[in-house]
Amino acid sequence: MGFDKKIEKYVDKSILDQISTATTAKSAKELTSSANKIAKAFGAVSPLFGKEQPDFETKLISSFQKNLSLLIQKTWVEKADAELKDNVLYKLNEYGTHISSGSWQNAFPLFLQIIDDVVYLMFGQQTKSDDFIEYALRIDPEFGIFWLFIKNLPVENDWDNDKYRVLMLLGMYFLANY
Repeated sequence: MGFDKKIEKYVDKSILDQISTATTAKSAKELTSSANKIAKAFGAVSPLFGKEQPDFETKLISSFQKNLSLLIQKTWVEKADAELKDNVLYKLNEYGTHISSGSWQNAFPLFLQIIDDVVYLMFGQQTKSDDFIEYALRIDPEFGIFWLFIKNLPVENDWDNDKYRVLMLLGMYFLANY
């Protein structure tokens, strides 16, 4: 996977390599090192994956759901987007049901849709432009790296359930601490 030269101005090549590895690794085991390096770019001070603490996932999922729900509720939107805002809150609850049952693979498309919708609610139509990633990297480099990571995750793939889990926990980590 190659990245646009404009992106390379804002993101260290090593992080771009880790995002590429994260999307091409076939299993969670192959992904662990890259996921930890991406988490560090998101502000993590210690590795998140490989030797997880017993309640790591439970706390992260809870924090993610609370923080994202609060972010959605507090985001001011145009009247035309009010229905989308309500729909995203509904999807977030549905997503929680999927992951609490361990169905990470089935939850993945919903996760990407929720993230896309939330970022749209925050930034509006601008998110649909070709240069939004560059804009995001300029205004908030950590958010820009997160968005670059999310936009490079293919919806269609043949990963194992655990890889879906690690990728989504990585995204959750960023949003739980945003």
